[in-house]
Amino acid sequence: MKLQSPALLVIDMQRYFLDPEADAFLKSARPIIPNVQKIIMKFRKQGLPVIFTRHAHRKGEETGQMGRWWKDELPWDGDKQSELIPEIKPEAGEPIITKRRYSAFERTEIEARLKGCNVNTVVLCGVMTHLCVETSARHAFILDFQPVVVSDACATQTEEHHKASLLNLSHGFAHVVDTRKIISMLENSKHETKACVNRES
Repeated sequence: MKLQSPALLVIDMQRYFLDPEADAFLKSARPIIPNVQKIIMKFRKQGLPVIFTRHAHRKGEETGQMGRWWKDELPWDGDKQSELIPEIKPEAGEPIITKRRYSAFERTEIEARLKGCNVNTVVLCGVMTHLCVETSARHAFILDFQPVVVSDACATQTEEHHKASLLNLSHGFAHVVDTRKIISMLENSKHETKACVNRES
């Protein structure tokens, strides 16, 4: 597999999931931070697009099935827990997209941004593997992007969920690689995309 016109999608690296004092803290997520940082730095060095998402709902708005399933166990706009962790700092020109569904593409402008940059391949990392990462990867595939999921830069509640999600994705939706592999692929590929996504949403 060769990376064709890639962009990086960093999914929901928020205090809500990564702060030990937070409501939905994932113990398994802290160890992936160095790998996520390495991948971000490599994309920046190559001059390739990096997009961050955060999951948050507005108080008083209709939360749909997310609210019916999770009740009040959701991150909310204005709450410090909804912010990205300090270890993951977007640079100027790197957008932070707020999403309100599992998929990063649902009711957001990410598809238009990526197509505007002639992106073909979407590399995904972040949390949670079997919810927002997997749903975003499947949605990317349906939109005719080639998803690549970085196995050791994703995390979720249990190792069983993590492995099952990666196994399912690898069968018909996404290439699954580790951090070392994706960095090697970036170093050995020619890229036509540019870091052309440049405003916060």
